[in-house]
Amino acid sequence: MRGARAEEVEVAVPGAEAAPGAPGEGTWGLLDTSAALATARSRPDVVRLLLVAGRRLAGASAAGVVLLPEPRPDSTAAPGAGALRWTDAAPAGPGTPVDDADRLPEVVAARTGRVVAAVSPHGVARRFPGLAAEGVAAAAAMPLRCHGTVVGALGLRWAGAAGPEAGPLLEALASMAGQALDRLAAEAERAAVLAEVRGARDRLAVLAEVGRVLAPTAPARPTADVTEEEGAEWAERAVGALAGAVVPTLADWSVLLLVDEAGRWRPSGAAHRDAGRTAEVVALARLLGSGPAPGPRVGESLAALRANVTDQVTDAEIDATLPDPRTAAAFRALHPGAGMVLPLVVRGRAVGTLTLVREPASGPFSAAEVEAATEVARRAGIAVDAAVLFRAQKRLAEGLQRSLLTPPPRLPGLDVAVRYEPASRRAEVGGDWYDVLVQPSGSPLVVIGDVMGHDVEAAAGMGQLRGLLRGIAYTTDEPPDEVLRRTDEAMHGLGLGTTATAVVARLDELPGGGRRLVWSNAGHPPPVVLGADGTARIASGDHDLLLGVDHGSERTPQSLRLVRGDVLVLATDGLVERRDQDVDTGMARLVQVLSEQPPEVRRSAQRLCDAVLEGCAPAVREDDVALVAVRVR
Repeated sequence: MRGARAEEVEVAVPGAEAAPGAPGEGTWGLLDTSAALATARSRPDVVRLLLVAGRRLAGASAAGVVLLPEPRPDSTAAPGAGALRWTDAAPAGPGTPVDDADRLPEVVAARTGRVVAAVSPHGVARRFPGLAAEGVAAAAAMPLRCHGTVVGALGLRWAGAAGPEAGPLLEALASMAGQALDRLAAEAERAAVLAEVRGARDRLAVLAEVGRVLAPTAPARPTADVTEEEGAEWAERAVGALAGAVVPTLADWSVLLLVDEAGRWRPSGAAHRDAGRTAEVVALARLLGSGPAPGPRVGESLAALRANVTDQVTDAEIDATLPDPRTAAAFRALHPGAGMVLPLVVRGRAVGTLTLVREPASGPFSAAEVEAATEVARRAGIAVDAAVLFRAQKRLAEGLQRSLLTPPPRLPGLDVAVRYEPASRRAEVGGDWYDVLVQPSGSPLVVIGDVMGHDVEAAAGMGQLRGLLRGIAYTTDEPPDEVLRRTDEAMHGLGLGTTATAVVARLDELPGGGRRLVWSNAGHPPPVVLGADGTARIASGDHDLLLGVDHGSERTPQSLRLVRGDVLVLATDGLVERRDQDVDTGMARLVQVLSEQPPEVRRSAQRLCDAVLEGCAPAVREDDVALVAVRVR
């Protein structure tokens, strides 16, 4: 059978002394044998069936079966080398190799691929003198073929003359046996392929899990005030989770260590396939992190920036790599077998190691597993690098954006509060901004807007647009709709290639008290007014085109009256819109939160902003949030 070890089986079969079967029994016996061979589950099953059927159906006194190994392209062995013979004294014991001195019909047929027949005592004595000495009067053997390839042979011997049906029966049995052996070989090949597919699937699952644990996620309740130390701890937790992601598919236990620029090692992750032993691996990780410089194997891996793999970690290697007796003892207690040390590389520099260990019973690492583990370490290195860049870019972008968002001026008769909260999940900021200024006429102007995009470029574009709109509003002293129209024209004329939403609102004093609110909306979430009586409402849902879309579009003014105690609330879409919530739902939520506030909160624009962020902003913000509250005193 292809892919299997060659063997010859020759055993005594109970009933061999009985007379040949009755006339016609061969045909029915062949049917029974064919059915049995079709369900045979192993090569020994096939061999036993052939021995019994050959002797019983053909009336033979003995039978033998030889199976040859599948020839390999790079093999220099002689054809048929590797055949084994089982004697009837120990049919299930170790086989005896068949050598060139063996002169048995089935051995000759298997090696030559030809039918062998000696149908008379004279012929047996001439071709197989050893069989003649045993009293064999006739002998024949038929090669077993699978798709034209010889995989073995079936041999029969008779103490007397062979019957007339012996030849056809031998040929039929050989044909059925070849089919059965080919089926078993195909099943074995299919099982091997399926095992490899399962292994590949498991390795892909590990890589998918690695991608999940390394996905950028921030602390539970992040804010713009997250410190660099907190960010570093978060990054280590994310990378450290890899130790658990590779167990048990790639290793029985693992340890992940990170090293800082000063060369200090820190344990970042540890896992064992037996949850009850994870504490032992964690303790080992602490010892490794508190020890001196790494030993030879780790040092070699770091120097070469590639995996260092061994099929068996030896005591000598443990002693050389781990000179601290406590660390070496803790390592030995975890029964190391095969081991692999992989460096975590960031731009040509090792920033840590991932150590994978298998117990002896789990066997060595395959080439595919080494490749998968190397990819895990590569992604871990990228994640460490990304965490560093995340913090650097976040600080840069936030600093740029906050430098452009100046505190509002003190306005007589008005209580003004502003807020800016950057996105939580990304090392990015958006183009959200607010502005409060006083026009030459003396009327306060409040602006809120959002430039499309979430990066440093968007923040820079926001700075340009904010400055442009601010200058137009002050120098022209125009109402909100005209300010937006002129800003759109200026953006086009100056080639400011950006798109933005904005609300510009002016609060003119009215005789007898109160304010006249006049605003114009360029595609932005509408203003909300919290009345002095505690009832909140959306001022208007009408809006015009975004800035930067059509520089010739007209802008619509809208107005209403605010009395003492009323609060104008303007916010960007980061407060009211996210993946699981549309703008309308978010605006309804904002109205509800404002309406629920007690009088002491409504009387303070600062406290009201805090309450709005607490009640409307998600714990992990996917977008920036800018918020302005103006209360009429």
